[in-house]
Formats: sequence, structure tokens, C-alpha cells
Amino acid sequence: MNGKTLISAICLLLAFCLALYFYADWQQQRFDAALPVPPPAADEQPGGHGKPGDDAHDNDTGDLIPSDDWQQHIEPRELVRPENLGELDPDDPIAKAWAKLDEIAENRFAWGGTAHPQTDELIAQLEWPPPRGMRSEAHAMDLSFVLTDLAKLRDPNAIEALVAYQCDSGMSSGLATQTLIALGPPVVPHLVPYLDEALKEKKGSKGVLKAARILSAIGTQHRADLDGIVEHIILPRFEQLLAEGFISSYKQGRVKEAIVALKQ
Repeated sequence: MNGKTLISAICLLLAFCLALYFYADWQQQRFDAALPVPPPAADEQPGGHGKPGDDAHDNDTGDLIPSDDWQQHIEPRELVRPENLGELDPDDPIAKAWAKLDEIAENRFAWGGTAHPQTDELIAQLEWPPPRGMRSEAHAMDLSFVLTDLAKLRDPNAIEALVAYQCDSGMSSGLATQTLIALGPPVVPHLVPYLDEALKEKKGSKGVLKAARILSAIGTQHRADLDGIVEHIILPRFEQLLAEGFISSYKQGRVKEAIVALKQ
């Protein structure tokens, strides 16, 4: 290859790279322009995202749900404890892991975060029970703005609401996922029941995938704080999900990734 040919090839390569750069930049500008403009912050208007003084809202059936009743409309899930747990020696690793999980559940502020006066107001503005489908794009955006504001507070008292919307609703929020990961160990007792439910019903819901991702991240960041919970509660459930083979190949892949991350 002579010098002129080499220079021509380099120029063509540079032109191609520049074209890719400007195309990507153009696409980003189009995406940014399409984003909706968020409403004013909740503290700039009475009643936050709702109407001034709202303390209730409509669910899918049109019934009003009072703001202080939202927890009644979350599908109840329970931790499945070993049948012989009461017979185990307190120093048994499995017994210690379960005792630690109970301790964490009772001390949600031990890993940071503070109670925020706006938390209850924002939770009340969400739809309960969490909708599995959106009536319209505007409906989805309204809920998304409230969920984002709630996640920004990083209040441990919002854990149940954030988990319910991430795992039970037809929408998802990257910021809510990040907030749950940041809140750390106190989130774990609220996610493990999604794995238990899947194993009991032999059905891999969206909640399993979300729970696996968040549990994996918290488990890798707080291994010492969880003190045996990863080894004796989380990993056995992940491995059982794979062994029983009822979740889709895509979800199996995500669970395998979670297992690898937790075993490193």
C-alpha cells in the first residue's frame, strides 16, 4: 500500500467516524426534544402533583382510595421461612441469617435516609393498587412524575411503595431502582417474598426480574451488613428458580447474572 492510498484510507475512516458522531448527536437532540416538560415541583403548588388539598384519588375502578389506606391495596406477600427454623440452634448459620433479616426489617433507618414530610403526600398521589396497565400516555406520565419525586426523597418509609410500583405495576422507574439500591439492606425483606411467590406459583412475573436485579446490587454492596442472608436466603432462591426451569430463558439469563455477581 503506497502513501497516497494510506492517507486516503485514513481520511475516509475519519470522515466515517465524524458522520457517526454527528448522527448520534442529532438523534440525542431529537430524543431530548421529545421529552415531556415536568410540572412544577411539589413545593411550588398546593397539593403537589394533584389538585390543591387532594387527599384521595381514583383507581382503575373509579373508587376513591383515602391517602392513609394505600397499604391495604398492596398485594400481601410473606417470607417463606424454613419449616424447621424454630428447631435450629440460634448459632446455626441459617437461623442467624433469618434473625438478621428480621433485625434489618425492624431498623430501616440504620443504613441512612431520613423521614421526609412530603413522603405520605406523594404516596397518596400514586394510584393504588399499582396499575398493571396504563390508560393513556398522560396517565403514565402523571404517575411517573410522582414516582420520580418520591424516589428523590430517599426516605426509607417509601420502601414499600417504591417496591410495589417497581415489581407490581405496568411501569418502571430507573431512579426508583437506584433509590432502592441506595437504601440498601432494609429493602431486602420486601423483595425476597417476590422470589417466594414465584417459586410457590411456578410463574416468573416481572417482579422476579426486578427483585433479582435489586437484590443482586444490594447483596454485592452490603455483603457484610447482610451477614449470611445472601448465602442462606437469597442465593438458594435464585438457584431454585433456575433448577425448576419455569421462568423464561431471558429471565434465567438475568438470574444467572445475579448469581455470578453475588458469588464473586
